[in-house]
Amino acid sequence: MNIVVCVKQVPDVDDIKWTKENNLDRSQMLSKINPCDEWALDYAIKIKKSKSVDNVVITVLSMGPNQAEETLRYCIAKGADRAILLSDKFFAASDTLITAKILSCAIKKFIPDFDLIITGQFALDGDTAQVPVSIAQLLNLVDANHIVDVYKIDKNQTLVAQKIDNTIRMVELQNPCLFSVKKECDKTYVPKIDDYIRAQGAAVEKYGANDLEIQKEDVGIIGSPTVVYRSFRPTIEKDTVEITENYSKTILDFLLKDK
Repeated sequence: MNIVVCVKQVPDVDDIKWTKENNLDRSQMLSKINPCDEWALDYAIKIKKSKSVDNVVITVLSMGPNQAEETLRYCIAKGADRAILLSDKFFAASDTLITAKILSCAIKKFIPDFDLIITGQFALDGDTAQVPVSIAQLLNLVDANHIVDVYKIDKNQTLVAQKIDNTIRMVELQNPCLFSVKKECDKTYVPKIDDYIRAQGAAVEKYGANDLEIQKEDVGIIGSPTVVYRSFRPTIEKDTVEITENYSKTILDFLLKDK
């Protein structure tokens, strides 16, 4: 079974830097693997270790700058078998639709015999949750989101648990399919020193627009129908009231004053 896991390198939210124009300064921020994407990889590793299907090969796929290779090597250290990086200056500033098109094109070209695609539900730096469903549509796949567990899988079907609001339901998907996870896998593998050493020597395949046979005017900021005009920090204003006596009555009166 061939499993594709889409991963993204995102800015560390604890290390946010801003430009004078009040935009995110990604060049000055630390980066890490998107948490939901790491959970997706953990689910793939869980499937591989369960031995419910034979000959599982996990390919991690990412689009980003050359530094995203660090994230892919981390994925190899965790247990991925193959890593592909889509990196091209023309890909820069692609919106969710174009990102999905680039990833879908790469899957069709370099992993055509895939059985399952697993992604994170959303990315920390965008939180749109649009890329997974867009990939599924572009590849004509059945898909499911908000997945919190994988119960059964074979060559033909995948049985997953989907949680929306407070309701959990079982969803049976016909392979090949795609699902996106929103919960950490129960058993996360933590790489050891030997794993990191092995990952440093592993090959990371790199491809650009020419390799994908994509027209450069169809990707990046030029090809994207969505434009982000500005990022900004919200202004938080608070009024503090000190209560020195009649605590319960004062709080109750405050809560009921507009009713």
